[in-house]
Amino acid sequence: MIKGSRPTKKTDIHARTLEERTPIILNCYEQPIGPTPKDVKDLSRFLGTIARTTEFAPLNYVDWPSVPTHDQIWEYVLEKFMIPPKGRSWVLETVNLSWCGYKSKLKKMYLEAVEKGSNLDELYELVPEDELKDLISYWNTSPAKEQSKKNKRNREKLDDMHTMGPSSYAALRHKLKQEDPNKQEPSKAKVYRESRIRNPKKNI
Repeated sequence: MIKGSRPTKKTDIHARTLEERTPIILNCYEQPIGPTPKDVKDLSRFLGTIARTTEFAPLNYVDWPSVPTHDQIWEYVLEKFMIPPKGRSWVLETVNLSWCGYKSKLKKMYLEAVEKGSNLDELYELVPEDELKDLISYWNTSPAKEQSKKNKRNREKLDDMHTMGPSSYAALRHKLKQEDPNKQEPSKAKVYRESRIRNPKKNI
């Protein structure tokens, strides 16, 4: 593990030894589907913690391809999970999505702090000072503001989000296939319907 990194959650997985690694099964699309749904969710949540660990995923880069630690991330993940080499792309893309989501959350916190006229102490607890200064500087550029407006417009069009939480479409497809008497791949329509089922006990 990179010296000084501070995982925020899933400490049990970060503490695993090589002998304690969980094997991961991939489907034909090179996406995790097992051995169990819990293993897939654990992997996904674990990758989310890596995206929030600045030594692995520095925040002061404009885009994911320019982040220089892809190899280090993959090597570290292999210390905690046994994943076939073909799973590397999925792993890095999952970290990428979490990294972008985390930056979006930090930006919202920053804008709210500015609007309230409060200090940035809470942000400094999450992000190294030099990285936060770089982020703020970028957020205030014209290209960043234009991209933010575009992203906001696109988000407003999303009125049919899935309800799967940390579960993936790959895991859902695998589950539906196993439940089918003939073990046939589920149709896109069925996957879509199942991914939108809401828990009636939750007030959404």
